[in-house]
Amino acid sequence: MSEELQPQGSIELPKKEPISDAEWCFQFFNNEPIVFAYSEEGETASSLTLTVQPVEGDGLTFQQNGMEFRIFPRPISEKTKLERVKEKENDVR
Repeated sequence: MSEELQPQGSIELPKKEPISDAEWCFQFFNNEPIVFAYSEEGETASSLTLTVQPVEGDGLTFQQNGMEFRIFPRPISEKTKLERVKEKENDVR
């Protein structure tokens, strides 16, 4: 005979309000955020999509106070190939 589970409480997730007039930022540590895109005044802000193609020389670079943050593609390394194999082996189990 199985025991029926009874609710013990409830969890309420805070409602996320859309930002009508938005700006997008990047930030290093707790430094001042740097705005790199913003919505047009009076228009509903749409999603920001960043696309980096898997081609040589493509990428995004953000800079602040001499620090640089890069997102870029490169040919896969032997180390990553091994990690990928290990991950697939773990997913099978």
